[in-house]
Amino acid sequence: MSRAEIEKITTLPYAAWVEPADERQIVLSTRLRLARNLAGRPFPNRLQDAEADALAQEICEQLRACEGSAAFEGWQVLRLDDLLQAEKGVLLEKHLLSRDILQHPAGRRLVVNQAQSLAVMINEEDHLRMQAILPGLQLTAGWQQISALDDKLALGLNFAYDQQLGFLTSCPSNLGTGLRASVMLHLPALHLTNKLEGIFRQLPQVGLTVRGVYGEGSQSQSGLYQISNQITLGYSEEEIISRLQQLVEEIIAQEVQAREWLRQNRLLWLQDRIGRAAGILANACLLSSAEAMEHISILRLGLAMGLCQPSWQISWRELNLLMLSVQPPFLQAAASKELNEYERDEARANLSRGFFRE
Repeated sequence: MSRAEIEKITTLPYAAWVEPADERQIVLSTRLRLARNLAGRPFPNRLQDAEADALAQEICEQLRACEGSAAFEGWQVLRLDDLLQAEKGVLLEKHLLSRDILQHPAGRRLVVNQAQSLAVMINEEDHLRMQAILPGLQLTAGWQQISALDDKLALGLNFAYDQQLGFLTSCPSNLGTGLRASVMLHLPALHLTNKLEGIFRQLPQVGLTVRGVYGEGSQSQSGLYQISNQITLGYSEEEIISRLQQLVEEIIAQEVQAREWLRQNRLLWLQDRIGRAAGILANACLLSSAEAMEHISILRLGLAMGLCQPSWQISWRELNLLMLSVQPPFLQAAASKELNEYERDEARANLSRGFFRE
């Protein structure tokens, strides 16, 4: 892949979830991931670099054979060895890469479709990590896409499977279906009303877990949380998706209630928070990543509740793009050089002011 083609994917501040799915924007994105390994081959952590490279080429050939429907068109293969550090960071922000695959890039690939809604990590923890990423709450649609890709690949690849354990994976927690279904939620009202801890404490009891923006081991950013299934063995894919759908809908209902409580009981305070957030984003000369995300989160809440000033002319798509663009990898990609913390804070503030001017 040429350097120009790589830069087109890794510098553009765009992700599949940027497009607004509904006016509330409580659910930013849905992601479904399938873990698969080839029978008779060592797991990726036991592969030599040359073996990993050969296996990656074999999988890429099968992915190209899948082309024929709109979702599978325009596969682009990125060798992790060819990526600059900032480019890897951009792909991480887009949730097309994981932190684990970046630990050892040799023999690793990322294959992504033109819409950036389907991606395959090759030789991460498992030989294949197929994932579908869609805006809003689209668990069924995402499953249909990732299942269709899985079926097509199974025609040319022999997946490791056991009659009792299901699909064999590097980590025992992924045995069975190998399916991880997750939903990215923006829950600012529940955060402001201190109700999240009680909700999240109940999730492990029903086989779900809550994580930060980047998955396991990461922290929440300004009310953004990932909720996903914790168990893949003993349940069908449909059961996993149905359970997650039901719980997410319940959390959405509680977020809506919390927003209404704020409207009825803390309206002036909330309008003040929204106005201050807009003022800082529109006028700051230096802006840290945490501060920018906090103010964007409040602005998202204001937009959802109809409390933003019409003169601001804020759209969901542009606000989602701003949330992505202020992240350090995108700032450095836009600058085409490494930026220190002060330079990033200055660039972030310039970007934010430009967002309001435009």
